[in-house]
Amino acid sequence: MSDTVRIQFELPEEKVRELERLMQETGIGTRKDFFNNALTLLEWAIHERKAGHVIASLDEKNKQYKELVMPILSAVAAK
Repeated sequence: MSDTVRIQFELPEEKVRELERLMQETGIGTRKDFFNNALTLLEWAIHERKAGHVIASLDEKNKQYKELVMPILSAVAAK
């Protein structure tokens, strides 16, 4: 007996092309690996927002940051 669950969903062709481009750019070979990486990043971001931290990219040279704004992270921060 397997502990895995098959999940199936539909994406517009444009999103599939974007997915494939990102997979090629990062050297990720399978969609499963891609989604596992994306899920790990999202889990981390949610954990950080729950702790009251801002998720951002930092321009170290100019000492500026740009906050990542996503509805899912805003929902977590609001709680």
